[in-house]
Amino acid sequence: MSRSRWKRVLSCVLMLFSVGVFAQGNTEQVEASVAPAADAQGTSSSRQVRRDLQQLMDKGIEALAPELVASTTFYPFAAILGHDNEVRLVGVTASERTASPEQMLAALVEKIRALAEQRRIRAAGYFMDYVAQRQDTGHSQPGIRVELHHRQPDAMSAFIPYSITADKKLRLLTPQYKAGKNLTFESRPHGKP
Repeated sequence: MSRSRWKRVLSCVLMLFSVGVFAQGNTEQVEASVAPAADAQGTSSSRQVRRDLQQLMDKGIEALAPELVASTTFYPFAAILGHDNEVRLVGVTASERTASPEQMLAALVEKIRALAEQRRIRAAGYFMDYVAQRQDTGHSQPGIRVELHHRQPDAMSAFIPYSITADKKLRLLTPQYKAGKNLTFESRPHGKP
């Protein structure tokens, strides 16, 4: 799938979210409750893959917006898409919240990878609060880092700069995209992390 195609799809999604604050959503710990699909390794069309990843992006942004506006930050979390087409949110536990952001993300990836190995999900998105150094001004820019993975094995990485307006609305700015590495669905030798 071409990079420009991803940009067009996600630009449309992100434009919808630049309007204001979203419905309340809570990141919660989710158990492996999604049953494996009968044909978990079947093929999906590129169009279906794009819809899956867009659905994850929509739900993830919707879930993080209230916390980001209220607290100006949020804990890393994952959105997973099961074979029942339901998106579930997986957060870090209270004990994991004292870890570094990298450690929290690694813990999330391991949880989600276990579900992928059991063929219980077909896509995953990881959402992190992130500060990038702007190349044009040298200033720091807060943003949302999103890693989207699909079993097909599409993967994309996005950085979505944001600002919070004086009237407490989340304003998403022009996102940046690049190819990602599919850590959730990559095959690895048995017993290797």
